[in-house]
Amino acid sequence: MRPLALALAASLLAAPSSAFAACTPGVCAGAFHGVTFESFAPGTVVEGLGAVDPDLRITSVAWAFGPGCPTGTSRVIEEGNTFPYSSYSTGAGVSNGCLDGVRGMGHPANCVLDYDFTFAPGVTVGCFAIKLFDFGDYYPYGGAVHGATLTAYDASHAVVAVGTLTGAAAVDSTSGDACLSQAGLPGNFTFSLAGTGITRVELRFGPSPDPNVGFDSIAFCETSAAVDVRRRSWGTLKTFAR
Repeated sequence: MRPLALALAASLLAAPSSAFAACTPGVCAGAFHGVTFESFAPGTVVEGLGAVDPDLRITSVAWAFGPGCPTGTSRVIEEGNTFPYSSYSTGAGVSNGCLDGVRGMGHPANCVLDYDFTFAPGVTVGCFAIKLFDFGDYYPYGGAVHGATLTAYDASHAVVAVGTLTGAAAVDSTSGDACLSQAGLPGNFTFSLAGTGITRVELRFGPSPDPNVGFDSIAFCETSAAVDVRRRSWGTLKTFAR
Protein backbone atom coordinates (compact mmCIF):
# COMPACT_ATOMS: atom_id res chain seq x y z
CA MET A 1 0.00 0.00 0.00
CA ARG A 2 1.39 3.39 -0.97
CA PRO A 3 1.82 6.23 1.58
CA LEU A 4 -1.20 8.22 0.29
CA ALA A 5 -3.47 5.20 0.60
CA LEU A 6 -2.06 4.48 4.04
CA ALA A 7 -2.78 8.03 5.14
CA LEU A 8 -6.38 7.73 3.96
CA ALA A 9 -6.83 4.39 5.70
CA ALA A 10 -5.34 5.67 8.93
CA SER A 11 -7.46 8.81 8.96
CA LEU A 12 -10.66 6.91 8.30
CA LEU A 13 -9.92 4.25 10.87
CA ALA A 14 -8.86 6.77 13.46
CA ALA A 15 -12.28 8.37 13.58
CA PRO A 16 -15.21 6.02 14.01
CA SER A 17 -17.94 7.81 15.92
CA SER A 18 -16.22 10.62 17.72
CA ALA A 19 -14.06 11.50 14.76
CA PHE A 20 -10.46 12.59 14.94
CA ALA A 21 -10.25 15.80 16.97
CA ALA A 22 -7.15 17.75 17.84
CA CYS A 23 -6.30 17.97 21.54
CA THR A 24 -4.48 21.30 21.73
CA PRO A 25 -4.59 24.40 23.96
CA GLY A 26 -6.65 26.16 21.30
CA VAL A 27 -9.56 23.73 21.59
CA CYS A 28 -9.33 23.17 25.35
CA ALA A 29 -12.01 24.97 27.34
CA GLY A 30 -10.54 23.74 30.62
CA ALA A 31 -7.01 23.14 31.88
CA PHE A 32 -4.68 21.87 29.14
CA HIS A 33 -1.94 19.41 30.08
CA GLY A 34 0.93 18.54 27.74
CA VAL A 35 3.58 15.92 28.55
CA THR A 36 6.70 16.13 26.37
CA PHE A 37 9.13 14.14 28.59
CA GLU A 38 11.90 16.65 27.85
CA SER A 39 12.43 17.54 31.52
CA PHE A 40 12.88 13.92 32.62
CA ALA A 41 16.17 12.05 32.64
CA PRO A 42 16.46 8.89 30.51
CA GLY A 43 15.40 5.88 32.54
CA THR A 44 12.85 7.79 34.64
CA VAL A 45 9.84 5.65 35.54
CA VAL A 46 6.74 7.00 33.78
CA GLU A 47 4.14 4.82 35.46
CA GLY A 48 1.96 5.79 38.39
CA LEU A 49 -0.07 8.85 39.31
CA GLY A 50 2.05 11.98 39.15
CA ALA A 51 5.10 10.35 37.57
CA VAL A 52 5.05 12.65 34.53
CA ASP A 53 2.03 14.88 35.28
CA PRO A 54 0.26 15.52 38.59
CA ASP A 55 -3.13 14.44 37.24
CA LEU A 56 -2.11 11.56 34.94
CA ARG A 57 -1.54 7.90 35.78
CA ILE A 58 0.16 5.72 33.15
CA THR A 59 -0.13 1.96 33.69
CA SER A 60 1.42 -0.70 31.48
CA VAL A 61 -0.82 -3.70 30.83
CA ALA A 62 0.10 -7.21 29.74
CA TRP A 63 -0.40 -7.75 26.01
CA ALA A 64 -3.44 -9.97 25.40
CA PHE A 65 -2.03 -12.03 22.52
CA GLY A 66 1.08 -13.62 23.95
CA PRO A 67 4.10 -13.11 26.15
CA GLY A 68 4.98 -9.43 26.19
CA CYS A 69 7.28 -7.09 28.03
CA PRO A 70 7.15 -7.25 31.82
CA THR A 71 4.61 -4.75 33.09
CA GLY A 72 6.03 -1.78 34.92
CA THR A 73 9.01 -1.43 32.58
CA SER A 74 8.03 1.75 30.71
CA ARG A 75 10.66 4.46 31.01
CA VAL A 76 11.75 7.77 29.55
CA ILE A 77 13.82 7.11 26.41
CA GLU A 78 16.18 9.43 24.55
CA GLU A 79 17.21 9.86 20.94
CA GLY A 80 20.60 8.31 20.23
CA ASN A 81 20.75 6.71 23.67
CA THR A 82 20.39 2.98 24.32
CA PHE A 83 19.79 3.60 28.04
CA PRO A 84 17.41 2.49 29.36
CA TYR A 85 16.29 1.00 26.03
CA SER A 86 16.64 1.27 22.33
CA SER A 87 12.88 0.87 22.08
CA TYR A 88 13.15 1.15 18.31
CA SER A 89 15.77 1.98 15.71
CA THR A 90 15.21 4.15 12.66
CA GLY A 91 16.25 3.18 9.15
CA ALA A 92 19.40 5.23 9.66
CA GLY A 93 20.22 3.19 12.76
CA VAL A 94 19.43 5.87 15.35
CA SER A 95 18.01 4.55 18.60
CA ASN A 96 14.72 6.23 19.49
CA GLY A 97 15.14 8.68 16.63
CA CYS A 98 12.86 11.50 15.47
CA LEU A 99 10.68 11.89 18.54
CA ASP A 100 9.02 15.29 18.86
CA GLY A 101 11.95 16.41 21.01
CA VAL A 102 14.87 14.25 22.09
CA ARG A 103 12.96 12.33 24.78
CA GLY A 104 9.82 10.26 24.88
CA MET A 105 8.41 7.11 26.46
CA GLY A 106 9.16 3.50 25.60
CA HIS A 107 9.47 -0.08 26.75
CA PRO A 108 12.04 -2.80 25.94
CA ALA A 109 12.39 -3.77 22.28
CA ASN A 110 11.02 -6.97 20.76
CA CYS A 111 8.06 -7.28 23.11
CA VAL A 112 4.66 -5.62 23.41
CA LEU A 113 2.92 -3.68 26.17
CA ASP A 114 -0.57 -2.25 26.23
CA TYR A 115 -1.34 0.87 28.26
CA ASP A 116 -4.04 2.42 30.42
CA PHE A 117 -4.21 6.17 31.01
CA THR A 118 -6.31 7.31 33.95
CA PHE A 119 -6.53 10.52 35.92
CA ALA A 120 -6.48 11.89 39.44
CA PRO A 121 -9.65 11.40 41.51
CA GLY A 122 -12.39 13.71 40.31
CA VAL A 123 -10.74 14.54 36.99
CA THR A 124 -12.58 14.10 33.71
CA VAL A 125 -11.14 15.11 30.36
CA GLY A 126 -12.66 16.29 27.11
CA CYS A 127 -9.86 15.13 24.82
CA PHE A 128 -6.78 12.93 24.92
CA ALA A 129 -3.90 12.49 22.47
CA ILE A 130 -0.67 10.52 22.26
CA LYS A 131 1.88 10.14 19.45
CA LEU A 132 3.13 6.74 18.33
CA PHE A 133 6.46 6.44 16.49
CA ASP A 134 8.06 3.84 14.21
CA PHE A 135 5.08 1.52 13.81
CA GLY A 136 5.07 -0.48 10.60
CA ASP A 137 8.67 -1.25 9.67
CA TYR A 138 8.94 -4.52 11.62
CA TYR A 139 6.33 -7.29 11.92
CA PRO A 140 7.87 -10.29 13.70
CA TYR A 141 4.53 -11.92 14.58
CA GLY A 142 3.38 -12.52 11.00
CA GLY A 143 -0.25 -11.95 10.13
CA ALA A 144 -1.76 -9.61 7.58
CA VAL A 145 -3.39 -7.05 9.89
CA HIS A 146 -1.18 -4.90 12.09
CA GLY A 147 -2.84 -2.33 14.26
CA ALA A 148 -3.59 -0.59 17.52
CA THR A 149 -6.73 0.88 19.05
CA LEU A 150 -7.19 3.77 21.48
CA THR A 151 -10.51 3.74 23.35
CA ALA A 152 -11.85 6.37 25.75
CA TYR A 153 -14.38 5.49 28.47
CA ASP A 154 -16.47 7.48 30.92
CA ALA A 155 -17.04 6.77 34.62
CA SER A 156 -19.82 4.30 33.76
CA HIS A 157 -17.42 2.34 31.53
CA ALA A 158 -19.34 3.39 28.42
CA VAL A 159 -17.27 3.95 25.29
CA VAL A 160 -16.88 7.65 24.54
CA ALA A 161 -14.60 7.54 21.49
CA VAL A 162 -12.44 5.09 19.54
CA GLY A 163 -9.44 5.61 17.29
CA THR A 164 -7.78 2.85 15.29
CA LEU A 165 -4.52 2.66 13.38
CA THR A 166 -3.95 -0.10 10.83
CA GLY A 167 -0.58 -0.43 9.14
CA ALA A 168 0.12 -1.85 5.71
CA ALA A 169 -0.07 -5.62 5.27
CA ALA A 170 3.65 -5.75 4.51
CA VAL A 171 6.57 -4.07 6.21
CA ASP A 172 7.06 -0.53 4.92
CA SER A 173 10.45 0.95 5.74
CA THR A 174 9.31 4.43 4.73
CA SER A 175 5.80 4.98 6.08
CA GLY A 176 6.65 2.83 9.10
CA ASP A 177 9.85 4.66 10.02
CA ALA A 178 9.83 7.39 12.66
CA CYS A 179 12.11 9.64 10.60
CA LEU A 180 10.93 8.94 7.05
CA SER A 181 7.19 8.72 7.65
CA GLN A 182 4.97 11.68 6.97
CA ALA A 183 2.80 12.84 9.87
CA GLY A 184 -0.39 10.80 9.97
CA LEU A 185 1.20 7.62 8.62
CA PRO A 186 1.93 4.68 10.95
CA GLY A 187 5.53 5.68 11.64
CA ASN A 188 4.48 9.11 12.92
CA PHE A 189 0.88 8.79 14.03
CA THR A 190 -1.17 10.81 16.52
CA PHE A 191 -4.10 9.16 18.25
CA SER A 192 -6.47 11.95 19.28
CA LEU A 193 -9.93 11.47 20.78
CA ALA A 194 -12.57 13.86 22.07
CA GLY A 195 -15.77 13.39 24.03
CA THR A 196 -17.59 14.17 27.25
CA GLY A 197 -16.61 12.87 30.67
CA ILE A 198 -13.57 10.76 29.77
CA THR A 199 -12.06 9.08 32.83
CA ARG A 200 -10.02 6.28 31.27
CA VAL A 201 -8.18 5.72 27.99
CA GLU A 202 -6.89 2.32 26.86
CA LEU A 203 -4.27 1.66 24.18
CA ARG A 204 -4.38 -1.91 22.90
CA PHE A 205 -2.22 -3.53 20.24
CA GLY A 206 -3.60 -6.28 18.02
CA PRO A 207 -2.21 -9.81 17.56
CA SER A 208 0.43 -8.89 14.95
CA PRO A 209 1.83 -5.46 15.82
CA ASP A 210 5.20 -3.82 15.45
CA PRO A 211 6.62 -4.22 18.98
CA ASN A 212 9.44 -1.72 18.55
CA VAL A 213 7.81 1.66 19.01
CA GLY A 214 8.05 4.83 21.05
CA PHE A 215 5.60 7.42 22.35
CA ASP A 216 5.64 11.17 22.90
CA SER A 217 3.49 14.28 23.31
CA ILE A 218 0.67 13.11 25.57
CA ALA A 219 -2.04 15.75 25.83
CA PHE A 220 -5.34 16.06 27.64
CA CYS A 221 -7.84 18.76 28.54
CA GLU A 222 -9.28 18.66 32.04
CA THR A 223 -12.96 19.54 32.19
CA SER A 224 -13.29 18.90 35.93
CA ALA A 225 -10.67 19.45 38.60
CA ALA A 226 -8.98 16.90 40.83
CA VAL A 227 -10.40 16.18 44.27
CA ASP A 228 -8.03 16.36 47.24
CA VAL A 229 -8.69 12.84 48.50
CA ARG A 230 -6.28 13.10 51.42
CA ARG A 231 -7.91 16.23 52.80
CA ARG A 232 -11.40 14.81 52.40
CA SER A 233 -10.40 11.52 54.04
CA TRP A 234 -8.86 13.31 57.04
CA GLY A 235 -12.03 15.33 57.49
CA THR A 236 -14.04 12.13 57.44
CA LEU A 237 -11.78 10.58 60.07
CA LYS A 238 -12.23 13.59 62.34
CA THR A 239 -16.01 13.32 61.95
CA PHE A 240 -15.95 9.65 62.88
CA ALA A 241 -13.79 10.38 65.93
CA ARG A 242 -16.29 12.79 67.45
